[in-house]
Amino acid sequence: MDENVDLKESKPSKLGVSPIFVIVMTTFIDMIGFGMVIPLLPFHPATVEAGAFALGMLIGSFSLMQFIFSPLLGRLSDKVGRKPILLLSVFSSILSFILFALANSFPALLLSRITAGMATEAAVAQAYIADITAEKDRAAGMGKVAAAHGAGFIIGPAIGGFLSIYGFSVSGFAAAALNGINLLFAFLFLPESNHPTSKIQMSANSDGYWRKLATVLKKPLIGAVFIILFIITLAFSAIPVIVPLLGIAFFGFGEVEMSYFFMYIGVVQIVLQGILIGRLTKRWGEENLIILGSLLMMLGVFVMPLTPNIIVFLSSLTMLSSGIGTLSTVLLSFISKRAAADEQGGMLGVAQSVGSIARIPGPLIGGFISEFAGLNIAFFISAALLMIAFILGVKVFQAHRFRG
Repeated sequence: MDENVDLKESKPSKLGVSPIFVIVMTTFIDMIGFGMVIPLLPFHPATVEAGAFALGMLIGSFSLMQFIFSPLLGRLSDKVGRKPILLLSVFSSILSFILFALANSFPALLLSRITAGMATEAAVAQAYIADITAEKDRAAGMGKVAAAHGAGFIIGPAIGGFLSIYGFSVSGFAAAALNGINLLFAFLFLPESNHPTSKIQMSANSDGYWRKLATVLKKPLIGAVFIILFIITLAFSAIPVIVPLLGIAFFGFGEVEMSYFFMYIGVVQIVLQGILIGRLTKRWGEENLIILGSLLMMLGVFVMPLTPNIIVFLSSLTMLSSGIGTLSTVLLSFISKRAAADEQGGMLGVAQSVGSIARIPGPLIGGFISEFAGLNIAFFISAALLMIAFILGVKVFQAHRFRG
């Protein structure tokens, strides 16, 4: 099977474009559109009128729809092909941006985010890469898709912030037009990859997933790492809600300024994950970096609301971005290295699902606490959660050292 796949991948499509390049560009452009809209949500008149909890609903509804529809679209692509489902996802993204541009009420704005979450293409894009690459090249292919996600999230806020001075609808329609080009590009240049000889089953039944998760959590070392993963993802998923609100309260930030900070988070994570993390892991080991990453996140979240000082704000944002960038890499690496060879795929699949589940309540909790208990309280509760992750990280280090 792989020989046929390799032969297919080594040749460009009939129109002379590499399928991997098309997938990477499709993911990149889709993420630019996502990045254009996200920093604007806290400033939309409908959001401002509805309150902090409503902002959490906007962020959380997207994650909820992703969690529900990602495996559904993946399974559907197994049956009908990757290309039509990918095109459907891009088309749904176009609709979501048009809805955002036209939204004049909170329900309309919420519908745009629900539609955007339903349009998730990540699982299908990864399956496409798996279809057209041999096992030895698969990690590199997946890495290109991940890099496209990160790069798109850096460029998107810059474009969205610049266009926002002309109105929210301009940013929405621009994102829709960009994804319209994306749809045409994928339609013309992307060949189908999912043939009868290269079908890949992407998901197990839900009962199997919950049994696997229960088994994982019972393992002393790995179970603690999964809990850390859940906590840090839960805490970080509230950041798009509480940090913009703090920036508005402390410094009067507008759409453009907040776009810069979303870009900064993306740049820090890409530099850390793409350049530094390999060297840091070789020198310190994953178990040390789990402690460091948790500590950086905890300090960043705790210090940020203490004083309205821009240097403190930037320093806290740097610690927070560095912490999540470190943890999102080393936790998965730690899990994969301590799983049996025939369990690695299942373990990493469970890890991805744990992260997806944690991203759903985080924005809702952050928005709810900010509105009804106070913005500072939301930061301090997040810091308390991250302290638990830090303590668990210390226990993982001690257990690892004892076993070593």
